[in-house]
Amino acid sequence: MITSTNKLVYSDDGRLSDDWAYRLESDKTYLIGRIIEPFDVWTNDGLYHIASFRDGRLTIFEGYEWDGLTCYNDTPANMIGDLVHDLGYQLGGCPNTPFTRKEIDCWIRDLIAPRAPWDARIIYAGVCAFGWKFYGKKSNVKIIYK
Repeated sequence: MITSTNKLVYSDDGRLSDDWAYRLESDKTYLIGRIIEPFDVWTNDGLYHIASFRDGRLTIFEGYEWDGLTCYNDTPANMIGDLVHDLGYQLGGCPNTPFTRKEIDCWIRDLIAPRAPWDARIIYAGVCAFGWKFYGKKSNVKIIYK
């Protein structure tokens, strides 16, 4: 089970005019529920350090951009799960990812449920049914194990 260590839910995130709807304006940290071998997530060109997995924690760094939920309304209650889920699906396109699609789909449910249980059930059902269209596609990020 994944949990957020952040008290505020994206009140500081601004809308973008490009392909990505949101940009993270401060680092966000999550407890991922299990210890894995530490690794960092970088853009394929190596210019941007996107996230870090250390000691059972995921930290997504300021500046990360994502597009919000597909076919569902973006709200402060569900954006907390969508951010992590989008990053997880990018990791699904990396051959050395330690996470399964099922695990990443559970992240969105676990993070939304405390704030919006009904939305969590609907969104989780949607990603389970249609996530195959997005998960495991060629990724624009790479995983570097330390």
